[in-house]
Amino acid sequence: MPDRPRIALAAAPAFGHLYPLMPLAEALVRAGADVHIAVGEPFLGRLPVPTTRSLPPGLTSLKDLTRVVLSEFPAVRDDPAGRWAPALFGAVVPRAAAPQLRQSWAREAPDAVVHEALFPAAGIVADELGVPSYTFGIVRWAPFVGTIRSVARAALGNDRRPPWALGEPQPALDVGASYVDPFPLTLQGVAGLPAARVPIRTDAWAERAPSFETSLLARPAGGRQRVFVSLGTVFNTAGSLRTAVLGAARTGAEVLVACGADGDPAALGPVPDSVKVHRFVPQALVLPTVDAIVHHGGSGTMLAAAQHGIPQLVVPQGADHFVNAAAVTESGIGLRPDADTPEGIAAAVGRLLGDHRFRDAAAAVATEIAAMPSPDDVARRLLEAF
Repeated sequence: MPDRPRIALAAAPAFGHLYPLMPLAEALVRAGADVHIAVGEPFLGRLPVPTTRSLPPGLTSLKDLTRVVLSEFPAVRDDPAGRWAPALFGAVVPRAAAPQLRQSWAREAPDAVVHEALFPAAGIVADELGVPSYTFGIVRWAPFVGTIRSVARAALGNDRRPPWALGEPQPALDVGASYVDPFPLTLQGVAGLPAARVPIRTDAWAERAPSFETSLLARPAGGRQRVFVSLGTVFNTAGSLRTAVLGAARTGAEVLVACGADGDPAALGPVPDSVKVHRFVPQALVLPTVDAIVHHGGSGTMLAAAQHGIPQLVVPQGADHFVNAAAVTESGIGLRPDADTPEGIAAAVGRLLGDHRFRDAAAAVATEIAAMPSPDDVARRLLEAF
């Protein structure tokens, strides 16, 4: 192994794509690696490890990239469920990222690359440099995860077929040297998983910089139950969030709401006194104080809640939320509401708070997660491969 191996990590510029990598990034630093992360704005220069640019200026979020998708591939609108992910992550993002990564990594000469599953340009550039790459699973496994690198290669090669056709016929799975997977098997399923799967314990992570009210870390007085409500950072529209908040409040629990860094608490309108609305909530610190969570079904939020044994109500908004909702309901750790209305959400949250079977199932999954290899274990394993 080199005295100080250089490890490059790479992710799309979104919390749910970047944050899952951060515990491993910090573990690699502790293990003696020289680590930097290729990522887009607004994360440049604000992480606890050095950052380099992964996307050109002006493409600062998945929302920006989605606008490019709709401009370049208007047929995505005809079948968003089947076409949006290949167009965005298999074509638009790789075309924007590959030139930036080639430029940065030609200078930095990494010894290995770790990239989140929906950022295949990093694996492709690693192949060009002749260094090993590792795919980190930020979504539940599906064949698309294993073929997206082939889709991106075709897109980068100016294949004129639409991105959703680039994976046909189905290419062989390609996840690099191994597939680092934070999903416990109870939530993952086992069909078709790569043989080179390396499990890693999920660790909820948050940036250290934002300030917050320390009172958020105390449980409500008098044994009152607390429900945390978050619809993430991409699909957190005020209307959907208000519906979830009003439903949770009907249970009589204290309701803690994170509306997102770009959200406006005032946009929720009037809420009951039991509702506490914040832009930023240190989720990793607050989760141990809550009795149930209402969320959109993002993988990071689902795994963080599972790590803490918290029953979950999933109100899917898009992307991988629906498959995650299925994992939550099938495992018995939570529910989907019968209706996405305040009444439907209140009824479902009431069940989560009142039926011990959900908490028992969630506790069992938390035990399963706790037994998975830690980020430090995985960091040592990756570095031993040199």
